Amino acid sequence: MEYNLNLGVWKSVFAVPGEIVDKHIKLAGAAQLKVILWVLRHAGENFTTEDIAKALSMQLADVRDCMQYWEQMGIISVDGGNIMPKQTEDIQPVEIPQEKQEVPVAETKTETVETPKDEPIPQKPPETPKRVMSRPEKPDMKYLAQRMEEDSSIAYLMQSADEIFGRMTSNNDKATLLLIHEYDGLPVEVIIMLLQYASGIGKANMRYIEKMAISWADDEITSLDLAEKKIKQLTSSREAARIVQRTLGTDEHSPTEREITLADRWLNIWKFTPEMVRKAYETCVDAKGKYIPNYVNRILDRWHSSGITTVEQADEEQNAKQSKSKPKEKYQATYDIAEFESEKGDEEEW
Repeated sequence: MEYNLNLGVWKSVFAVPGEIVDKHIKLAGAAQLKVILWVLRHAGENFTTEDIAKALSMQLADVRDCMQYWEQMGIISVDGGNIMPKQTEDIQPVEIPQEKQEVPVAETKTETVETPKDEPIPQKPPETPKRVMSRPEKPDMKYLAQRMEEDSSIAYLMQSADEIFGRMTSNNDKATLLLIHEYDGLPVEVIIMLLQYASGIGKANMRYIEKMAISWADDEITSLDLAEKKIKQLTSSREAARIVQRTLGTDEHSPTEREITLADRWLNIWKFTPEMVRKAYETCVDAKGKYIPNYVNRILDRWHSSGITTVEQADEEQNAKQSKSKPKEKYQATYDIAEFESEKGDEEEW
């Protein structure tokens, strides 16, 4: 009687390093694990990152990030374009003896300058070293993997970032998040709230997030309560900017940071109504022939200082100014034109 072992799918097997299962299965993302499995399956073959991206239906940039992760983790190495297992043996460099060559030294002539004995020789003051304020370099993937293994909250942060953005964050993005946590001092839960806010306003890019995180760190926003208050403030400011844009008919573009700052001041701090903003806008156009936000800000600043809060009060002040003007002057503005003209920066556009 003959027996036959039906191997089925076991006819085609390949080796997987134990370190991938023991260590990286909980640190690496799903995309990174897919890439390394494909690479191990095709070991010994010639392929490119483009081949991997096509086979796995992934973005080329994501594949390159995954390959960079495994290379920095010491699982693979790239030599001349060929992908191969990382060598663990220490390779001692071979020193190549070189003939010593004498370098001719050019003769230099020094001139001596005689100085009067009574006159002291001027001494050059010592230079004060300049203090360079710069952020430290971003951590590499090896350190990131180590911190994710040591602290489960950091691993949770990286996973949450992927879920919030709906994509795999790059190695550089992960390094930035770790830098925000360890250098800027923002807790993981605060960073997650910042990521959710940035994604909600359509600014899910790490450059904006890092800039906002530095600002939060300077303001010592290190708790969930403070982060929630900050987000409410930012949301209120952006809503004020949208109201101003609709009032002035300038809502064809997203508000800039400057527009948001001024709108927040006009509506939320000075408590002007959209009608008053419109009145200031019309006054600006009458005087300058175009919309200049800084000019409108000065008009509203004057009204705020004078206690003018309604369109009727603004009209009354304007009429009072006109009645005191000379007969040949048909119009007198409710503000000092000379003062406005002397101010620099009013003509600057946003």
